[in-house]
Amino acid sequence: MRDEIRQVEDETVKWAMSDVAPMSDEAFERGRTALLARIDAEQPGEVVPLAPRRRRRIPVVAAAAAMVVIAGAALVGPSLMSRDKGPSVGSAAAAGLLNQAAGVVGDAHQGPGQYLYVLQYTRRAVKDDGYRWMFLADQSRITWIPADRRGTWLHRRIDTGERQWLIGSEKDLPPGFDRAEGEWRAEGGRWFGDEVPVSFTNPTAEYIAALPRDPRALYEKLRDEDRGGNLVLMVTSGLDTGMYPADVRSAVYQALTRVPGLEIVDRAAVLNSRTGTALGLTTHGVTSQIVIDPGTGEYLGSRSVQAEDAHGLKAGTVIGTSAIEIRVVSGMGEPY
Repeated sequence: MRDEIRQVEDETVKWAMSDVAPMSDEAFERGRTALLARIDAEQPGEVVPLAPRRRRRIPVVAAAAAMVVIAGAALVGPSLMSRDKGPSVGSAAAAGLLNQAAGVVGDAHQGPGQYLYVLQYTRRAVKDDGYRWMFLADQSRITWIPADRRGTWLHRRIDTGERQWLIGSEKDLPPGFDRAEGEWRAEGGRWFGDEVPVSFTNPTAEYIAALPRDPRALYEKLRDEDRGGNLVLMVTSGLDTGMYPADVRSAVYQALTRVPGLEIVDRAAVLNSRTGTALGLTTHGVTSQIVIDPGTGEYLGSRSVQAEDAHGLKAGTVIGTSAIEIRVVSGMGEPY
């Protein structure tokens, strides 16, 4: 634990000092000591709670030299500054894990005539607008993607009929309520033609080719596209398609290090019998999580967790999961 703290404060010292004039070794060590004291004051633990806690502001003591005052403010209170300008203490562990995953991410080999078999197990929330009823529905979504992305794709959705009721019961459903099932074939995977605009969550081969691989530029691109105020949710929705190659996923992981408030929330998150690390961002009372295997760089899926009591739901209630597996098969429609 102490080694992790040392890594955090070392990285923060490096960032803070990058924009100020050189200082003496004595001043540097004073800043290091102040930062370490700030970290030790926080509640220890490997798992960050789902609900964000309020950080204490640490007053900056006036110093004789203005340079020392500026450096001290950067060292003692980096979490008060914009994430666009450098890493915060709270998200340094998440950034380290994402960078680790970005360095090892790979692709399954797909030869000519073969298909990527993208299997997504979802437990999605279904509700009415007024939260009079709400349940989790189990569904399998399978997509066969040809090696030539311009070719014909097959997409199949199978609803198991299993429902986990969170609010209300079957009697509260409106007349004619039906399950969402079906099968679609389309060139380039454009199931709904131009009805749904091309975006990170609904990509085409051309869109993917044009995406910047530079993490900073990609972050700006994703932030410009994000309309719901939750970039993590948008990213997981896009990765769920199975379309993004390793170089894009690597850049996405690095781009996520710039997201303010992104924290490690579970180091042993289990999705469909596979275990990874969950990183979460809390907005509007819900923590959206991306789950990855930092050892392989594999994207495992996502979770949504209620971060506070609301709508009759208790904090900690899981209100949605998605588990992704990607394999290579020899033909369209073939099981893995």
